[in-house]
Amino acid sequence: MVEFKGLINTDSLVKTLGEDRVKLNEPLSRHTSLKIGGPAELFFETRDSGDLIKAVRLARSFGVPVTVIGGGSNVLVSDQGLRGLVVKNAGGEVKIRRMKFFGFHRDKVIPIEARWMGTEEGTQKYDFHDLNYDESSFPEIEVSIDSGVNLQVAMFKLFDEGITGLQWYARIPGTVGGAVYNNIHGGSHILSEIIKEVVVLDNHGGVKKIPAKNMEFGYDKSRIHETGEVILEVVLKLKKGEVEKAKGVAEEWRKRKASQPFNSAGCVFKNIPEEDASILGYPTTSTGYIIEHILNMTGYKVGGAMISPDHHNFIVNTGGATAKDFLAVMDEIQRRAKEAIGLELEDEIIRLGDFNY
Repeated sequence: MVEFKGLINTDSLVKTLGEDRVKLNEPLSRHTSLKIGGPAELFFETRDSGDLIKAVRLARSFGVPVTVIGGGSNVLVSDQGLRGLVVKNAGGEVKIRRMKFFGFHRDKVIPIEARWMGTEEGTQKYDFHDLNYDESSFPEIEVSIDSGVNLQVAMFKLFDEGITGLQWYARIPGTVGGAVYNNIHGGSHILSEIIKEVVVLDNHGGVKKIPAKNMEFGYDKSRIHETGEVILEVVLKLKKGEVEKAKGVAEEWRKRKASQPFNSAGCVFKNIPEEDASILGYPTTSTGYIIEHILNMTGYKVGGAMISPDHHNFIVNTGGATAKDFLAVMDEIQRRAKEAIGLELEDEIIRLGDFNY
């Protein structure tokens, strides 16, 4: 394991954040779903959005590089680790806006502690179109959620309040902030459909609200990929819908997505365009289909990184995998796809750190 010697002003930063809360040379493999990643020079876990703002502002004021992570899914951290301060954004609040209590309106605040929710149960079916239904006729309600809140915890807490709309994203790991950052999709639904605005910490330390139309949402992306702003909170347009129906959909969704393996970073490559699938005569746009049936790469492995036999667009850590192993498998898939079918597969995984080693 690489151990960092320290940047200028890290001692001052540690003292200001609290020596009891900052870890030195913390292995990031403990904080990613892939279980890969070298050490963070400094590691700080937040408890709420106030902590997040404080940590980022302080790091910048001391001239210390800062990286914010959430649940650690969809990322590949370098074996060399990360310099400066790594902030793990965890916990926060869910605020249900304009709930009526005793004849007047006020927000209802639900505190959420940092925790993980997951399951390994379920069927192997991986299709969701039959689960879709229309909620447009139900009353709309605005809900504000801090970026460090676990997406699955938020979904179930809102069900308890009679609020639906997040059921399409059942079993997608990570935080609400990560979901906004990547504009996650669940079947035919994308998160930006229900986003009203996003509250961010800009690069000058100011807090500002960005309307959804200015977030530059696209397939698995948002403007945050380019701007470096830090997501603090998102305001969602949800529904006072049929909770039991939504719970049933979420449960079935969860079961079907259980074919997605653990110890992975999620889908490695974006699905191919409909036009390309049609030209090639494939029954689906799924990159997993291509890797399994066209490239015949089931079981391909480098070191501890292997193409999952359960979902071929996932690369799993079978034990002791390094970031270098993971990238070697990715590179081979891309090389064979280019050679066999002339397509350049576009990867979805966010790389953190230096990979030139």
